[in-house]
Amino acid sequence: MTATSALGWALVHFVWQGAVLAVLLGIALALIKPTAARTRYALAVLTLVAMMVVTIATGVRLLNRAPDLAPAAAMQSSAAPDRSAAGNRLSPAPTPAGDRATLSTAGPPTPSGAAIDRLRDALEPALPWLVVVWVFGVLVLSIRLAHGWLTARRLRTHGTRDSSAALTAVLARLATRLRVTRPVRLLESLAVEVPAVIGWLRPVILVPTSALTGLTPQQLEVLLAHELAHVRRYDYLVNVVQCAIETLLFYHPAVWWVSRCVREEREHCCDDLVVATCGDPRLYASALVGMERLRPAAPRLAMAATGGGGSLLHRVQRLLMPANVRAEYFPRWSAGIAGVFAVTVALFASGRDHAADARSTETITVQSDTTRLSPDTVVRAPDFSQTLAQRWDWARAAARQLGKRAYWVGYTIPHPEWLDHSVYVDRGMEVKGENNITIGGRMYGNFQGFMFRGVRLGPLTGAQDSDDIVILFAFTIAQGGTPTLAHVHVASSYLPIDFRGRSLLWLGPATEAQSLPVVEGVLAATTNPDLREDVVAAIGIHGSSAVVVPTLVRLLTGTESDNVRSQAAEWLGFHPTPAAVVALSAAARGDRSGDVRREAAEALGENTLPAATDSAIGLAKTARDADTRRQAVESLGEKGNDQAYAAVASIARTEPDDDVARAAVEALGEMPSDRGLAALRDIARTHPRPDVRRAALETLADHLPRADAVTLLKTVATNDAEPDVQRDAIEKLADLAPTAETATYLSNLMASSHSDDVQRQALESLADLGELGMPAVIAAARTHPSADLRRAAVETIGDKSPAQALDLLAELARRDRDPDVQRQAVETLGDLHNARAYNLLVDLARTHPSSDVRQQAIETLGDSKGASRDSLLAVLSDFTRDRDADIAGRALETLGDMHDARALAIVARVARGQQDEDTRSKAIETYVDAASTDSALALLKSILASDASEDITNKVLGTLEDMHGGAGIPLLIETARSHPNRAVRADALRRLAESDDPRVKQLFDETLRRP
Repeated sequence: MTATSALGWALVHFVWQGAVLAVLLGIALALIKPTAARTRYALAVLTLVAMMVVTIATGVRLLNRAPDLAPAAAMQSSAAPDRSAAGNRLSPAPTPAGDRATLSTAGPPTPSGAAIDRLRDALEPALPWLVVVWVFGVLVLSIRLAHGWLTARRLRTHGTRDSSAALTAVLARLATRLRVTRPVRLLESLAVEVPAVIGWLRPVILVPTSALTGLTPQQLEVLLAHELAHVRRYDYLVNVVQCAIETLLFYHPAVWWVSRCVREEREHCCDDLVVATCGDPRLYASALVGMERLRPAAPRLAMAATGGGGSLLHRVQRLLMPANVRAEYFPRWSAGIAGVFAVTVALFASGRDHAADARSTETITVQSDTTRLSPDTVVRAPDFSQTLAQRWDWARAAARQLGKRAYWVGYTIPHPEWLDHSVYVDRGMEVKGENNITIGGRMYGNFQGFMFRGVRLGPLTGAQDSDDIVILFAFTIAQGGTPTLAHVHVASSYLPIDFRGRSLLWLGPATEAQSLPVVEGVLAATTNPDLREDVVAAIGIHGSSAVVVPTLVRLLTGTESDNVRSQAAEWLGFHPTPAAVVALSAAARGDRSGDVRREAAEALGENTLPAATDSAIGLAKTARDADTRRQAVESLGEKGNDQAYAAVASIARTEPDDDVARAAVEALGEMPSDRGLAALRDIARTHPRPDVRRAALETLADHLPRADAVTLLKTVATNDAEPDVQRDAIEKLADLAPTAETATYLSNLMASSHSDDVQRQALESLADLGELGMPAVIAAARTHPSADLRRAAVETIGDKSPAQALDLLAELARRDRDPDVQRQAVETLGDLHNARAYNLLVDLARTHPSSDVRQQAIETLGDSKGASRDSLLAVLSDFTRDRDADIAGRALETLGDMHDARALAIVARVARGQQDEDTRSKAIETYVDAASTDSALALLKSILASDASEDITNKVLGTLEDMHGGAGIPLLIETARSHPNRAVRADALRRLAESDDPRVKQLFDETLRRP
């Protein structure tokens, strides 16, 4: 493509691109309030710059494309061998490197696609004239822009003088307040009648001489602040870029509208900055109105206080009554542009030579990629009327003459009559399906919404897109010059292909009779197991079953790898012949590989021959392998005929293997027209095995009408003999029908059932119903006869409805007849973590008549987050002085579990204090467990030095003896040597005698050596 053509198409493309950008800006401005001037200005500037960028990017992309493909006849001529005296050299036809961002491709082209192509071709000759007109317009506007720039420069030097010292001081003060750091020169001018700023690097503010007498000093000050706001924001520089874009894209009205938005929002930004600095919008508005009567037309490159910013009335309204401002949401020309946009997109928005190829059926997204997706060269066979074998030989010779080390050879065959969907086999290609899941390998079916990476084959070969099957083999030249198969691609021809930059030798259409020997030859020459597996797909896709089936059977029953034989079995499923059924049945029963057996059983389900149904039934009932029987059952479910239905229903009732029986149940649910649901109802009620009944119940819940499913689930939940089945029915019922009626039913079931598991499931499902079920849960917590269920209800209330829980939990903690329920209520109060729950716990810990409940309350307080740490420590400290040793001990344990220095200080105080010995012993034990070793030893040493009782001393000595790693041995030795109490020394010595610590041995050795 020439530079002129690329520029012309870029200008045409910008018609719709500019409209899209302008409409998007209009939507954004409609959603953003008019007072958010900075946001609106930024969006408008970005849109204007994007218009320039997208035009340049489009032109560069088009210019970098390889020359377009010639028509089919020209391609054939260029691809034919040149038999002149110059030698037998091939002239390859280069292919477009583009087509990398094709938005959609699908089935065969519609008649409108050809009309669009003709229209595009008709416009092509006009492109040079379009470029000439554009250049002329740019030249005229550039002259106008240059004139404005010269006029602005002349304003700085003609009719100007330095301003007064007072006005310069005002400007300096304003510059400081506005944080303008660049030097700004202030001049009085006879040539301007409104303040204006000119320049970027060395900005100059021009003040009209008339303004010095026509405005008050305060009004003049705010107008100077407006010009300084332009300087601070570098608006002059943005205005230069803006004028340049207007000049280059002058022909599009959207550019002028966006540019007007930029100027309006720029003035609004400066207005907001002035008001924020001066603080008086009324003064500023009066200054704008005062200057308006003096306003002439300002040069385009001068920034005037009352110019370039849209309606003065709108600006004054925005300043004084911002709530009443109404923005122009969409440009008035948007309706016309929308029509132009629709037509232009239809003509030029595709990746193929700038036009969208209309497609029917499936929508396929082609992923844009930086890698080379297209072939670097496309060479067509010179004569498509030759046999495929002759064209194949030509391709090998052409590859040698071109010196290619890697290339594709491809052709098409007719779409098989038995294939009612699309096919895609390409091991190396990743395709993104629904939910952005990456799929690869072999796929069959509807590819609606799938995203493929690659380019379409039709534009490369000059052929129409169709649903024919393309077979492509990639070869590389190994050492010795022998072509070696490297890749296989078999797919519906309209699907994109990633050629990986290799050359394509195109052989055109072929019959199946011509193609099969070629593919079998490729298979015979290939040793790689993975590639052999892919070549089997190229064999199986041929529609002539009488010819294909013997080859596939030979592969299935031969010595090929398991993957190759599985592939052969899979493709036999598509060919409805007796030979295919016989081979699949034999493989499913006796193949050495479990994968092949399962694949053969699945293929019998795909095979439409009636005999395939008989074989699948036989497999499902009598195959020795349970996996094969299960796969056969699933295959029968896909058939859905009377014979298959009867067999699957029988298997579901009588099959001893649970997995196979469940597969039969699921197959009944998947049968067409819901014909298996009647049998499933019976199985759900009467099957002797609970697992099968549960599977039937789940399947029915997914397939029955809602009312029927609810009735069945209630029946099973009430009457089934197995609690697990009842629980499944209850859970499904709550999910399927979260209604008040369901809540009532579950409440009654919870009260009447004799199974604890059923009661618990009913409770959980009631909680899952939310507000509908919580009254029944609360009632159960108060009155249900089972203490275990009341405990579960208490826990559920804390999890599901904390707002209703406080008073109820406090009531249950005091009044429930079961201590376990009381303790659960206390524990659940602690999980609420709020101040009121904390106060209730403190009250329960102090006043509850049960010591066990009081201890639970104290323990729960340690985990509570409903009060400050200081308050909690104070409360627990009080409890350490409780007359009940168990209560004090639990408080000490709670303090130790807090791992807080202040908490440990309280424990240490109790250990040293004068309370009862049980409490002090508990404090010693808690402190040693929670504190550091050094701190624990210091506490124990201080207690030994005090006048402690014999029991406390024994507790300390025992603790020293038991400390981890012998940490207490040195203090125990010291006590044995120097404690003033002989009995304590003797006790310490006795404990040391029982230790095997080396330090103790040394002590005794020293003692024995004394005279």
